[in-house]
Amino acid sequence: MRTFVKLGILALIAFEGWGCARCNPDLQTVDAAVSIDRWTAEPPATRTKSGKKLVFYDVEIDERGLLLPQSKERFAYDDVVRRGFNWLVALPNSEGPAGSKNDKKVYYFSSKFTPIADRFAPESWPHNQTGLSAMLVRSALRYRDYSGDARPLDDARDFVDYVLARGLTSESDAWSLVPYASSEPYKPYHGAPDTLCCGDKPGCGCGDGVGFLEPDKVGEFGHALALLYVATEETRYLDAAMKCADALAKHVREGDKSHSPWPFRVDAKTGTVVRDPYSSNVIFAVQLLDELARIGRGNDAYARARSVAMEWLEKYPMKNMNWQGFFEDIPSQAGPSDNPNQYSPGETARYFLRRNESGDLERAKSLVHFIQKTFVVDVKEPDGSVTPAMMHGAETVSEQKADMAKMGSHTARYASLLAKLYEVTGDSSLRERASRAFAWATYCIDPKGVVKVGPSDQEGYWFSDGYGHYMIHFLDGMASVPAWVPRDRPHVTRSTTVIRSLNAADGLLTYKPFGPGVDELVVPGSGATVRVDGQELKPRARKALEGGEWLQVERNFPGDVTVQWAKIARN
Repeated sequence: MRTFVKLGILALIAFEGWGCARCNPDLQTVDAAVSIDRWTAEPPATRTKSGKKLVFYDVEIDERGLLLPQSKERFAYDDVVRRGFNWLVALPNSEGPAGSKNDKKVYYFSSKFTPIADRFAPESWPHNQTGLSAMLVRSALRYRDYSGDARPLDDARDFVDYVLARGLTSESDAWSLVPYASSEPYKPYHGAPDTLCCGDKPGCGCGDGVGFLEPDKVGEFGHALALLYVATEETRYLDAAMKCADALAKHVREGDKSHSPWPFRVDAKTGTVVRDPYSSNVIFAVQLLDELARIGRGNDAYARARSVAMEWLEKYPMKNMNWQGFFEDIPSQAGPSDNPNQYSPGETARYFLRRNESGDLERAKSLVHFIQKTFVVDVKEPDGSVTPAMMHGAETVSEQKADMAKMGSHTARYASLLAKLYEVTGDSSLRERASRAFAWATYCIDPKGVVKVGPSDQEGYWFSDGYGHYMIHFLDGMASVPAWVPRDRPHVTRSTTVIRSLNAADGLLTYKPFGPGVDELVVPGSGATVRVDGQELKPRARKALEGGEWLQVERNFPGDVTVQWAKIARN
């Protein structure tokens, strides 16, 4: 985010393999941790204050000197996501320029805010409405499945509708009827003027420029639209998703080491004025095209665009690790290796881990290793102080070379990938590392649910970092380690398809998925039975948890799913 002084790196840590005991003395004890599996909760820890403060709280450590989560709730990560989503839902409508009133929440108009008492003042900085709305859809869908609370999804859907009504290019434009990525706060969604953040360097590219868009956000928004269509069956979302796919298919190019299949910044009207030729963030366009094919709306042009993007991804970023071009408010870069970020490789690694085809595990490992060696590093601050890569055993993650501040959302993303790798490989040191990184990220949310980007006051508060891609990573982590999930109520922790509706009441969970798929659930009690349209279905896998159990359900035919369980007797 969003400091345009490239901070020097004090020292790179010598990373060796997947273990991290050599990274920092704080982790010397980690390799000696008792081996634990996905179903076993960490034992209660003795909490001791370290004498340090992190974001909102005093730092607490266990008897080994390793970081503990800020929350003292038994299920700390559940506590984090509930606090965050409850605050987001309760957010009042915004105050606009000069105190004017608006009938929408502040994130419709500004990505960055300052909490002042019960007001949330927007800041004058490029707004990232398209990427933010897509993130909120993905995050809210996962939370609805996990918690049964549909309020965040209703809000995210309303925000998407607002973007569709006010933020699309013209039908006659070369990039027709797709969203602009940026805007000026409280102004039309048509690209943010450079004057917002370029300072004395007009035309630097920051904020895109009026009339310019970012094709990777077209893919990310289109993917969210496709998910909304499957969730709601409203064809207007499908139509808009296909407009995004049409534009991506029309403009795809083969690419090379300096040019991606779609440029990072290009003018909407002609499609010929390219400000930035390179963006490695192609994986959401791929997922959009995958989703359209899965629901029977693919075509030859979409298939070709997907093939071009995946072949380029394998040939260039996966080999040279030039992961550049995602953040909307970063000035244009001279070359594809000048400003690496961790968002694109992290989300690409997640895609490979979900796809799980031949070689995907090794692909994901290489990407997580790149993030580790590039962004889990000590950082020298402008005042000469050093922010360490490690804090009581927790690896902390920077965002990008142009802004190396340590941040909660990115540390949580990294933690979720470690947790997934642990799930796949069974390497208990990965679970230990994931839990410490998650613990660090929990210090970034205050008791009310307001998320600060990280320890640096300069970074402040962002809706994208705090709510678009922060809480969803805790949900991913809990899906990988079911022992982290509370058993006082049922949770759908993961599904290979979109769930259209969900309800839990009186010892019964019912949900309506889209088509065949595999679901993972944590339910209270024992002896859960699963039925699809009344027909009993034997779970593919079942595992006991303290106070509940985990189920994996494979559905080979469509229908409403009902899950019922027996209460466990309490002495």
